[in-house]
Amino acid sequence: MTRRHFRHEAPATARDRGGGTGVASTRTVISVYPPARRHRESGFTLVEVLIVLVIMGVLVALVTVPVNSYWQRARTETTAGDIRNFLQQAFTESINQRTPINVTLHIGAGIQTLTLTPAPLRSPGTYTIPDFVKVVSANTNWPPDSGDWKLICDTFGRAIDPTGQQVRSTQTIAITHIRMADGSLTPSVRYDVQVFPVWNVTVRKTVL
Repeated sequence: MTRRHFRHEAPATARDRGGGTGVASTRTVISVYPPARRHRESGFTLVEVLIVLVIMGVLVALVTVPVNSYWQRARTETTAGDIRNFLQQAFTESINQRTPINVTLHIGAGIQTLTLTPAPLRSPGTYTIPDFVKVVSANTNWPPDSGDWKLICDTFGRAIDPTGQQVRSTQTIAITHIRMADGSLTPSVRYDVQVFPVWNVTVRKTVL
């Protein structure tokens, strides 16, 4: 039989007296310390997991909104650049084809287009404005013509209105993202594609 050892053992002597005869005996007195408290098992409680998920959700929301806004602004700015390049072709084509180029802005049901007539010799004559872009009518001042808006680039490189008169002020097509237009995405940014009286096209950015 194997004897168990404890942390502290102390010998003690006791004398038993009985019947006039003293009997000495020795026994071991054992001191037993209370068991150490068990450590809590490792792991997470449901409350802790929920707290972490809530914090992660807040952080994702804080990051997603600015990133999404930046992405939509970048897409709209790219579209403004595409419109600018398309309109600038009117000047080049008026020289190459030796004829005035009509530039028509059409806003119909679900479609917004720009058209060059006659069409360029080496590129499409129509540019379809993406559906995530809204033309801001309040800031667009192209001359109206039979329900559309029209400018003409003559062979001298001048911007002419439908009546045949040279325009005296900068003509603008204002665009923004549809979600910025309805206020669901901020900050709201507008891009003004500007045609000057002597045909030259630029883009101006305005933070609203």
